[in-house]
Amino acid sequence: MKFRVFLILLIASISFSTVLNAQNAFDDAVYEDVKKVAQTGYQFLKLGVGTQGPGMGGSAVTHDGDAIAIFWNPAGITTIGRAAVAFSSTNWIADMQAHAVAGVISLGQFGYLGISALTMDHGNIKGTAISNNNMGYDDTGLLEPAEYAIGLTYARRFTDRFGFGITAKYCEQDLIARNSNIIAYDVGTIYNTNWNNIKIGMSIQHFSKEIRYIDEFFELPLTFRIGLSGDVLSLAGLKSTEHQLIFAVEGVNPRDYSERVHVGLEYWYKQLVALRYGNKFNYDEESYSFGAGVKVKGIEIGYAYSMLGIFDPVSRFSIRMTFN
Repeated sequence: MKFRVFLILLIASISFSTVLNAQNAFDDAVYEDVKKVAQTGYQFLKLGVGTQGPGMGGSAVTHDGDAIAIFWNPAGITTIGRAAVAFSSTNWIADMQAHAVAGVISLGQFGYLGISALTMDHGNIKGTAISNNNMGYDDTGLLEPAEYAIGLTYARRFTDRFGFGITAKYCEQDLIARNSNIIAYDVGTIYNTNWNNIKIGMSIQHFSKEIRYIDEFFELPLTFRIGLSGDVLSLAGLKSTEHQLIFAVEGVNPRDYSERVHVGLEYWYKQLVALRYGNKFNYDEESYSFGAGVKVKGIEIGYAYSMLGIFDPVSRFSIRMTFN
């Protein structure tokens, strides 16, 4: 049974890589060196949620064990005990803020059920309109555009190593002139090799049909992720009960850009204090990040700091609670 699951995962990985290579070859032939920018909407869905993933350069496709995993790979909630809840807040550029909350409960042998919500606060924007005499502009008051996504997740472990999860989420934008909404899906798997804590993860995020906004059509930022993580100290033969050093690396193929790579490190001391560092490659502005976390009795408070080039750095805060 375990061999069969591993074989399925291997075939899926090969198929996934083949599709990406075919798509890349087509893009290279058609667009040459043109980057696939400005092809998607609902950009708030791409924001990194929590502090562990962003603190490790966004390398979080194998993230598991708490409710935040819903936003990266829904299969990650299959290693939670009885229940988990999490809250995350992001101070984004241009005084925008994003808030996320998630909760997961175990259904015993029937799997796990999770709910999540992500909102984007753009603040107030001064509205104007061309005056009736076309001689200037009239003040129309403050505008408050809004974006949010509410998701329902189901996940299950098929063996002690292999987990699968799927999220259906309702996404909406209120851009004042016109509202739009759509149902999107996330799907993911995680396989734990049980060797030096090495895990392999894959996910497809924001899969949906096209959206029509007035006279234009656009798609959501469909994103493919595949990566692995493992314990560096165990691999080096230095396994310790007090120290743990996790490495993570993943390849990302977004619909609206060329391929990217995320790498990260996470150090834990006695499962009480964590230090994180990561980097992103093939980004115009985003680069390195770092963060930290403190865990006491199943409650972790985390912080992450990410560099965005010409923009102000981004700070993230999170609270994660697990109930075993």
